Formats: sequence, structure tokens, C-alpha cells
Amino acid sequence: MMVGFGEIYFSPLALFLGASPFQVGLLATLPMLSGAVFQLYATRIAHRVGDKHWVVASAASQAVVCLLVAAVAWTRWPGFPTLLLLAGIYWMLNLGIHAAWSSWMGRMIPVAVRGRYLGRRAMPIQLFIFLSIVAAGGLLQLSETLPWGPAAGFTACFAIAGLARAGSTHFLTLQHDPGKHLERARPSLSGALAGFREQPYGRVILLLVIVIGATNISAPYFVPYWLDSLRLSYGEYTALTATSMIARVIAAPYWGEIARSYGNRRALQVALVLIVPLAAMWMVSHHFAYMIALQVLAGFAWAGFDLCYVLNLFDVTDDRNRAQVMSLYSLLNGSAIVLGSLLGGLILRWTGNAGYDYLFLLSTAGRLAGVLLLARGAGARRAAEAPFSAVFLRVITLRPRRA
Repeated sequence: MMVGFGEIYFSPLALFLGASPFQVGLLATLPMLSGAVFQLYATRIAHRVGDKHWVVASAASQAVVCLLVAAVAWTRWPGFPTLLLLAGIYWMLNLGIHAAWSSWMGRMIPVAVRGRYLGRRAMPIQLFIFLSIVAAGGLLQLSETLPWGPAAGFTACFAIAGLARAGSTHFLTLQHDPGKHLERARPSLSGALAGFREQPYGRVILLLVIVIGATNISAPYFVPYWLDSLRLSYGEYTALTATSMIARVIAAPYWGEIARSYGNRRALQVALVLIVPLAAMWMVSHHFAYMIALQVLAGFAWAGFDLCYVLNLFDVTDDRNRAQVMSLYSLLNGSAIVLGSLLGGLILRWTGNAGYDYLFLLSTAGRLAGVLLLARGAGARRAAEAPFSAVFLRVITLRPRRA
């Protein structure tokens, strides 16, 4: 609910506060870089205080940040700079949680059920994100008819996001940590860097960083593309975003079965191939029905990527180095996101609205290059692994259980 009522609406709120498309791109990327850098320190803090304690404290702090964003939406003071600052703190906490949470879950979820569990877990998560996005979009549409305007809608959305995160913090406190008494090596970036070329996680991280960096040449600019260039309403924006969420809800357990049946490595490779052409496909048509269909495909493909990249990172790490590797991944990933966004922003500043097509083409080309160069050898190979073509056909024909 924090994501659906809050995080998803950072960019529309920025536009409401008067931000330019380039500033929206900065909002979508610079805070994530600050979070990636902060995670290097967060892993050390989590090592000292315990993974669970760090996750709980960070989640509670996120609730406070969402409530502060609600205050900015209501007062509109001092506008975009404050929103950028609060978004930076939000992502510092969000990514600062990541390594500690991954280590915690890696100890708690047995390897034999990890793929199925995370796939099934993703379904209710995506369902609540979808329901929250729809509800938030309804609030924004309704607020346009009220005397206070969209300020009231954004305020309500981020207030609900903060309260929801406070509720999730409570449930995190009830979860046990089976490894809280274990002695583990102190997390260090140098330790993860030392094995980057020799260890299998190096190739996986490099593949993910290239693909996500290329994706973010265009990804941060979809909100201004939809709302400014195509002049979609808040309701249509919500429909497009919610459609992707519905597809993710339906697809998440399906991808879990694919990963269990054919291996996390093969499942990730198939998901990567499916996401390669998505950006360029936005150039085909601006008909709303086509865009809805494209969001269905995007939600299906990204559901597979989001699940399988985590499973692959679990496969190539263990509890001794997982926090270090996750920190390294977040730092490189955050840097790639910022570089991709800045490149996309510069192209837009040079070309105006006509530049969106260049962003889509460049993003697709970057994803394709990463997949062709690195996808084949990335991940932990199964002893008896099905050919990629066979797994690909099983995925696109929706038959995961057939041999």
C-alpha cells in the first residue's frame, strides 16, 4: 500500500508542484543513487544492531517520510526541492533495508521452497499494489472536483501510504530471525569487489546493471510522456499503471513455477528476452487500447524479471557474502539508473517531445546488447538444464508444468 498510494505517485506529485520533465527524471533516479550509496553504510549498521532491528527501524522511518510528503502536497511549500529531498531519504531507507532483508530472508526461507514461496508471495503484494493504485487514482480524480483540488488527493494518498507502512512495521516486529545469534563476517565492499571477476555473481550483477541502466534511459520519462505529451488524464494514467500491476499479480506465481521447473537461470533469460522490445513498442501506436495491451505484456515480463533476478542473486551468494554482494549490486545498479536517466533527460532537453522516440529506441538497443553479451553465461547452471528455446516456448504458451 505504501508503494501503490505513495511511491508510484512521486512523479505525478512533482508535475503537480510544477516540475519539468527533466526534474521528474532526476526525482526518479537521484534519490535511488543516494539510497545505493547509503546502503554501503546501512549494511554495517545492520551487522552491528541485527538485520531485523535495522529493517524495522528503517520501515518506521519510511512511514514518517510519507507523512511529511503528505504535508508538502497540502502546503505546496517549498515545492519540488523539498519533495526531492524527502524522496532521497525515502530511497535511502528503502535500499538501506535491502541487503539486511535479503540476508534475513535467505536464512529463513529454505532453498527447496524459495522459488515457489517468493512467487506466491509476490501475488498478494502485487494485488495490494494494484488495489492501492486504483484507489489512489480514484482519490485524485475525485479531488479535481473539490475546492482544494489535487492537493487534497495527493495529501490523502501519501497519508494513507505512511499509515500503511506503519502497519507493516508492526508485522515486521512479529517475524523471527533464525540467524540472529550467528557470527558473520563484517560486510565490506572490497570483499565483494575482490571476487567480482572470479565469482558467478559478477556476471549476474553486470548483466542486471546493463539492462536496468538501459531501461532507465526511458523509464523515468513515462509519466511526463503520458501526462504531458499524450495528455492522458489521472484516470487513464492510473488505468495504465494498474493494468501492469494486474498482469504482475497473475504472472508472479506462474514465474515461480517456471523457475522451479526449469531453473532460475533459464527463467531469468526468458524474462530478459521478453523485456528487450518493450520500450520500442511504445512507438507503434498511441491508441489507448494498444497501450493497455502493451502494459499487460510489460507486467507479465517484468514480473518474471523481478522474481528471477532475486532468485539468481540468492543462487550465487550465501549468508557469508550475501549482504556484501547485495550492497555492491545496489551501488552499481543505482549508478546505472542515474546515468541512464541523465542520458535520457539530456536527449529530451535537446529534442523536446520528439525525443521520446529516441529514448525508446536507445533503451531497447541497450537492453538487447546486455542480453546478447552476458545472459548466456549468467547464473547457476542446473545439472540437467532444458534448452532455452524449449523454456521460452513453455513460457509464452503458458504451460509451465508440461515436460
